[in-house]
Amino acid sequence: MADAWIYAEDSGLAGELTQGLAELGFSPRRVSANGSLLPGGDDGALARRPALVIVGAGAGEPAPGPLVARLRDHEDLCEVPLVAALDPEHLASAASLGDVQELLVRPFASGELEARVARARRQVNGVEDGEVVRVGSLELNVATYQVAIAGKPVSFTYMEYELLKFLVTHPGRAFSRESLLSAVWGYDYYGGARTVDVHVRRVRAKLGLEHAARIKTVRSVGYRFEL
Repeated sequence: MADAWIYAEDSGLAGELTQGLAELGFSPRRVSANGSLLPGGDDGALARRPALVIVGAGAGEPAPGPLVARLRDHEDLCEVPLVAALDPEHLASAASLGDVQELLVRPFASGELEARVARARRQVNGVEDGEVVRVGSLELNVATYQVAIAGKPVSFTYMEYELLKFLVTHPGRAFSRESLLSAVWGYDYYGGARTVDVHVRRVRAKLGLEHAARIKTVRSVGYRFEL
């Protein structure tokens, strides 16, 4: 289970983040920023880096800019995906947080937390730790070409998997059928747009109700994957 460190003095905000990250499959740990940046008060080398760091700033608390700078100066934390979770009063200082990958503003839903975390990790890692991309209970292992939903393996053909992987790793962007043919099947493939529609239908059927709706049909364009 991937570690996620939470720097948040506001107990309410820390609780929201802890619960949300646990639901996403992380092992959350709250760390005090008073003094040492690391759990246990040891600022030496890390035996194991966290997969994610979230810096929180609640109402009435200092802006998180100095803490973000300290984290980015630490040799073992400088390349860890970093998300800032802020009360709206801190939005004015958000522009100074240039070293964070994503910004989360209260109040936020669990779906937004999931999306921000996924984007932050992709910006830094390309794919998530261990070559596994996770979207809720859906997991794609890009090294072994395996797919699991809620821990249960799901069988995909090679091209079904390639199509799903392409969409999942490019969330929020609409692709035409022609673009998908080129990106997934290759420039030398002579099949028509119907090929894409057939494979999308098969992929949706295998994803089940929970995840099939993430593949949206964009009218007169093609398809889009939503986190």
